[in-house]
Amino acid sequence: MTTNFSEIYFLKVNQVYDFDSILVFLQRHAAFGIEQVSKTKYSRYLGENSKLEVSLKNESSLRVAINSFKSHKAILSKIKNLFDTEHNPKSLPIKTGVRVIGSYDPFETSVSIILGQLISIKQATAKLKQLIRLYGQQIDEQLYTFPSAKDLLAKEIEEIGIPKTKAGAIRKLSEMVFTQELVYSQTADIRATEQKLLSIKGIGPWTSQLILMRCFGYKDAFPSNDLFIKRAIENSLVNESLWQNQRAYLTHYLWQQAAKKF
Repeated sequence: MTTNFSEIYFLKVNQVYDFDSILVFLQRHAAFGIEQVSKTKYSRYLGENSKLEVSLKNESSLRVAINSFKSHKAILSKIKNLFDTEHNPKSLPIKTGVRVIGSYDPFETSVSIILGQLISIKQATAKLKQLIRLYGQQIDEQLYTFPSAKDLLAKEIEEIGIPKTKAGAIRKLSEMVFTQELVYSQTADIRATEQKLLSIKGIGPWTSQLILMRCFGYKDAFPSNDLFIKRAIENSLVNESLWQNQRAYLTHYLWQQAAKKF
């Protein structure tokens, strides 16, 4: 889709800000037909011939280009969440530009996280691509919209080649979102939300912590049974106690360190 952007905005970020690492993360998890990520920018199709692009203007601000009839204020709020622009890195125990990557579409991200259980990122994004192509709305050869919770309520998601437990978890999550039993909000009661997530068969502590982290803005989310995190803690590579109330940043920091070794 060729787009002439109607509005340009600049979002302040606190230094230090590791924009490159954020793009690497988003590129590895990009949703087929919806997100495109290069070494310098993040692009997202918003439906209805709308699009946005995010790039780094300078070391202290992001450049956000939007072409959409939807509320630009709402779009910018989602961008702030996705790129964690309002975090103050001085609050962390070490000097790092790490950020907690959020979500532009929390339901989309939640489904992606469920698909990613116990498999590689490459395998997970391949399954996400299959799901989008099968149940999403195709706009043209390259563009899709992500299926809604209503779209996935009664679908035989197993047909994309995933276990029944995963497919069932996605269907149950879709039902809870559709009926508003589960409402995505940055001000949600975290403990109550965690219990709702854990009540879904097929969602365990790792999945629930990642959904709380990325989709509900919980900055102390900590998937302690994650392989890389478990190894780091067991080998005393970090002092978890220094990151209390901010362990989501520790999570991303450890993932970054692990990624450098592979």
